Amino acid sequence: MATVVSALIYLTMGKMADYLFGLDNAKTAQGVLKHLFREKSNRFSYQFTEVATLSGKVTGLVIAYSGRLMKSFELPMAFHLFQACRVSGFIQFMKRASPLFGVKEVENDEYFISNIAVLSAYQGQGLGKYLLSHAEKTASEQGFKKISLTVDVENEHALSLYTQTGFNVIETVEVKSLQKHIGYGGYHRMAKVLA
Repeated sequence: MATVVSALIYLTMGKMADYLFGLDNAKTAQGVLKHLFREKSNRFSYQFTEVATLSGKVTGLVIAYSGRLMKSFELPMAFHLFQACRVSGFIQFMKRASPLFGVKEVENDEYFISNIAVLSAYQGQGLGKYLLSHAEKTASEQGFKKISLTVDVENEHALSLYTQTGFNVIETVEVKSLQKHIGYGGYHRMAKVLA
């Protein structure tokens, strides 16, 4: 399952995963994501991952957790990255990720959808809406009044889905150095008030 899940996580990140985790290599990036998924207490951990299956096959996933947890992931994430990337890869990751340090993704009082993806062969069948609905239900059960996510500014399909399901753009974040290095246009931070 870790191989399919890491491929789904990779779908949500694309060139950003290549740049940060793969040092410009897609296969390496997916290997690092696979390692992170298998470990505890990091932002891609199996602990926070729910998968959608059809006929016993993993077809989609949502990774979500409390905004308060984000800060607590920093040290375990660094340790797991060091394990996966070794010294030189970890140093490169830190250099490349430094423009993202301090960039806000979530508020403490929000339930945060870190990643959501559906395999291309299964898109258009309502799985994305199902996964969003599942995350909202979990957020409500845990007492959250608000749910949030980020979406790349170029991802018009996902932006449309999130808007249709009640999310609103709170702010748009651009990271100039990533625009320069990999053409990353930034992301929209979106939130939805839960009933």
